[in-house]
Amino acid sequence: MIASRPTGKEKGIAVGIGIAFMAIALVIQIITQEIPAIIVLLRYGGARLIPILSGFELSNPILWAIFVGGTAAAYQESMKYFSVNTQSKYLAIWIGLGFALVDLVVLYVETIPALAKGFSLLALILVALNSVSSLLFHPGTALILKYGRTIRKGAFFLLFTMLLHGIEDGGLVFTDIYVIHNPGQYIYAISVFWGITMAISVGSIILGLFFRRRLYSGNMEENSI
Repeated sequence: MIASRPTGKEKGIAVGIGIAFMAIALVIQIITQEIPAIIVLLRYGGARLIPILSGFELSNPILWAIFVGGTAAAYQESMKYFSVNTQSKYLAIWIGLGFALVDLVVLYVETIPALAKGFSLLALILVALNSVSSLLFHPGTALILKYGRTIRKGAFFLLFTMLLHGIEDGGLVFTDIYVIHNPGQYIYAISVFWGITMAISVGSIILGLFFRRRLYSGNMEENSI
């Protein structure tokens, strides 16, 4: 079976769907991640907000990494899980691209002003790595989830992509806290983190493209929402 070629309009719609679902995921994610701050604020007041939260994060890096990374993974991958079945299997990768584009916009909004104030080659390299990672990871996991839903094992594949996503985002949080405690090991820490992250991202797109071949060549009935 030869895969049908989506039109430019269909690809554009698929990218737009990915953008919309990612935006929803980020809104819910941000609200959830602010719950600890809200609890502290209501219980202790604004004066103690930063000391209490900072103290907890620094004292519990693994727990905080699991919370932040877990919420990001749960919301983003769940939204991706539903979004890939709004379109045909030939458009899953474009939906994933939509997720990646939102990721990039957030990244650039946060980092470009800092780069404009003071250029740093290392910061530029980190932005480039983050960009490549997003462009590989989100389309790859979108294909993985589409395949999982098509073979009626969507829940298993969703947990798998959540785990991958959680390792990346949670790993970033843990690395940031580790560097605060061990500033002299900054280069070592970020090298380990980005080595793991890029391995996951590259592995995701390779696995996703492998599953795409199966989706395109097999006579699979699509499991739509």
